Amino acid sequence: MLVIAHHTNITDPATFWAKAPTVIGAAPAGTSVLSVFPSQDGKTGTCVWEAGSVDELQKFLDKESVGLATNFCYEVNEKAGVGLPERKKEAALN
Repeated sequence: MLVIAHHTNITDPATFWAKAPTVIGAAPAGTSVLSVFPSQDGKTGTCVWEAGSVDELQKFLDKESVGLATNFCYEVNEKAGVGLPERKKEAALN
């Protein structure tokens, strides 16, 4: 499933975004990041993940960003989505 992770209230943008590659590399098995969209000032961001569970991703990101950000994760409605990665778009339509 596709999961959006929206990061807000980033208290230290330089540290948060510098830590991102390490966090991505330590993601739970079967979980991978597809896109990362930080704001210009780095105080918010949205990432697109492929994950088996919204709850698992939420808990992982909360643990990894404690004190640095507030995270909100939700499953994408892939059938109604626009601009999905091609492999996800094809699967949702079939």
